[in-house]
Amino acid sequence: FYKQLDEIHTLGCIYALLEWDQQVYMPPAAAAGRAKQIEFIEKLRHSKLTDRIFLQTTQALFDNLESLDYAHKVNVRETHRLCQRQQKLSEDFVGKKALACAHAYDLWTQAKPVSDFSIVKSALQQIVELSCEEAEQVGYADTRYDALLDVFEPGATLNSVKPLLVRLGESLAKFSLKLQARFQDSPGIDGDFPEDQQEELAVFVMKQLGFDFQEGRLDMSAHPFCSTLGTGDQRVTTRYLRNNFLSALYGVIHETGHALYEMGLPEEFHGTPMGTAVSLGVHESQSRFFENILCRSMEFCKFLHKHLQKFFPDFYEKSSPEDLWTVLNKVSPSYIRIEADEVTYSLHIIIRMLLEEQLINEKIPIEELPEAWNALYTTYLGITPRSDKEGVLQDVHWYSGLIGYFPTYALGNLYGAYMLDSMKVVIPDYLKDVEEGKFGNILGWLRKNVHEKGMQYTGTQLVENLSGKPFSEDAFIAYIKEKFLVQ
Repeated sequence: FYKQLDEIHTLGCIYALLEWDQQVYMPPAAAAGRAKQIEFIEKLRHSKLTDRIFLQTTQALFDNLESLDYAHKVNVRETHRLCQRQQKLSEDFVGKKALACAHAYDLWTQAKPVSDFSIVKSALQQIVELSCEEAEQVGYADTRYDALLDVFEPGATLNSVKPLLVRLGESLAKFSLKLQARFQDSPGIDGDFPEDQQEELAVFVMKQLGFDFQEGRLDMSAHPFCSTLGTGDQRVTTRYLRNNFLSALYGVIHETGHALYEMGLPEEFHGTPMGTAVSLGVHESQSRFFENILCRSMEFCKFLHKHLQKFFPDFYEKSSPEDLWTVLNKVSPSYIRIEADEVTYSLHIIIRMLLEEQLINEKIPIEELPEAWNALYTTYLGITPRSDKEGVLQDVHWYSGLIGYFPTYALGNLYGAYMLDSMKVVIPDYLKDVEEGKFGNILGWLRKNVHEKGMQYTGTQLVENLSGKPFSEDAFIAYIKEKFLVQ
């Protein structure tokens, strides 16, 4: 059982390496060959997961679950769940979808720079059709969307997530209107920030947060991401804007949060569910915990500003920690999700969830997607994207086959607020540590209470166990009210 599990995990790491290289170093002409490689690995991994003897062994262990010790119980339970899903998908289908996603990603990289959705429209249509087919093959209780959401957030359903996020959106839209006026005349970032100095600053901050460069590296890509390529191998990427060092830096901080989670998973269980992250929602809670809760605080702005003297002395001379805080926390509707403030960010997610739901239920033709996107931006944020690049082409997710992923970002915000409330009981002066650039106590708390749990619980169970309260949007709303002094 464990030998086969290790081989399945290794194939997943090879797949991740191929994808990482595709987005970081691969020459454009290699796209077709890479798609075939990815298809081959996915089919091989699927065949291992659906191997007759492995399925029989897993089922026999699952039938005797109560006789196993706790770690084995979690490993068998989660492997059984994964196998049940994979069994319902044919090897041909898995290969076909992997090939379609690699092809669509390549076309997206061509379409985005020239802001032309028509280049990738047919490829996205195929991904939507394959996602519908996948949902039908694996089955669902209420809606096709449940079958896709479950991949990224086990146990979550549209009926549990949608009302929660809609309520959250109503509160945040109200706060946004109140706060926009407050930030109306606030200054922006101004200056010339060479890429090599931005990278030096990013590496410095990563080390402060606890990132070990013996176990990972930082590179450039079109879209910031973090990927685990195996034990002791975390890859973080970002993109640099010459006129705004904060864009790349906060992309790096976000992705470092993901990497720290992976680095903190129990080493003795690597390659098994006990050594795997709970869900993408919990993963996002870690990235957004570092990016927003810790590093958009006034205390971190004081720490960061002090060190800007070394990296960007001109900017340091004409700015203050208060200026940094204002730039980093300015509440204002934006076209681009990854540049959104904490208050409006989840509105971007709700828009994508509503569009995904319509796509997967075939309620919206692909050719009408840009207009539908723009209409929801007008409704929720009061702004209308001026181009496909600012609109439907801005995110890579759909063009990589990740339909059902987006709600996990908003869930991550909600999970993170529960974690903060629980951590404050144990480390009440955590912000003093942040101001000094010391993250050891905070990371230690996250290791013990989140990272080392592996897949023992669902995301909701994890935060309910921590807080002793039922899961809702309340903790995050309270956090926003306290931070921005808004009612």
